[in-house]
Amino acid sequence: MGGRSGGMTSPGRITLECAELRDLILTAYEIYGGQANPASFRMQLIGGPPWIDSERYDFTLKAEGNAAVAQMYGPMLRALLEDRFRLRVHRETREAPVFLLTVAKGGSRLQASKEGSCLSTRLPACGSVKADPHGRIDWFAVTMDNLSTQLGMRLDRDVIDKTGLTGKFDVHLEVSPAELAARRVAGSSVTGADSPSAADLTGPSIFTALEQQLGLKLEPAKGQTTVLVIDNLDRPSKN
Repeated sequence: MGGRSGGMTSPGRITLECAELRDLILTAYEIYGGQANPASFRMQLIGGPPWIDSERYDFTLKAEGNAAVAQMYGPMLRALLEDRFRLRVHRETREAPVFLLTVAKGGSRLQASKEGSCLSTRLPACGSVKADPHGRIDWFAVTMDNLSTQLGMRLDRDVIDKTGLTGKFDVHLEVSPAELAARRVAGSSVTGADSPSAADLTGPSIFTALEQQLGLKLEPAKGQTTVLVIDNLDRPSKN
């Protein structure tokens, strides 16, 4: 199947249309896999047959009662993949390309988080991120480790904090909206940004914006990262 993936979630029911297997596997085993690792959004999936990237699937998962979303996207989706696709996976730590977040020449331009800039019980929540379709993105009271994780969700590799900066910061960044395109996981959007229009596709890259606006720099390097390895994946039966 071709086309764009999508999905709907209601109490006790998930409907996925034109779903990509890579996203389904990462969703079931990492994002909702009990690892409590936000970087799982960018985790690499290694191995599998060639058709893993070309075939799409429609699924409906039903649960007894009003099962939580984490229950359906985690244990239930894992059970479906293991039953229908005979999926078997394991985790490994490997050396892989990463980005190091460092302070650029000229020094950091970050602003310390101001009291009252975020709230513990209402939006904007401390530690949260807000992006709009025009390329404006705000992080509220984030540490550099938090920021590195958030940046990793929008790039093709993990980001490791090497700034040496401590404390919490309110961060505002303006980039090309294409840099904030939501990564879809099992039909759901990772960010809250809507799809940008063609007229909005201007502005700097994340790399340029970080250096010019925040005094930070992303440097390519090698680092240790956890990957998910496919041991077995079969085409499902027709039913």
